[in-house]
Amino acid sequence: MLLDVLLILTGFAVIVAIELPRLIKQKIYREIVIFFVLIAIGITLSLGQVLQLPIPNITKGIETVTRPIFKTVERILSP
Repeated sequence: MLLDVLLILTGFAVIVAIELPRLIKQKIYREIVIFFVLIAIGITLSLGQVLQLPIPNITKGIETVTRPIFKTVERILSP
């Protein structure tokens, strides 16, 4: 398990080492912030999987948000 954690952290470190210099060189600071937010989410979810932590199912959350919209659109479009 420790090896898995180290591999995950190494993999994300390689991604950051490859992508970050280009982002800094182009001075696109908003993308740097978004990049780190996505990296943090990825690390959190990856470590959660490896450590077998209970991770909420994002599909159910998306379904909860989109179901009322779908029902409304379906009501409008159905004859």
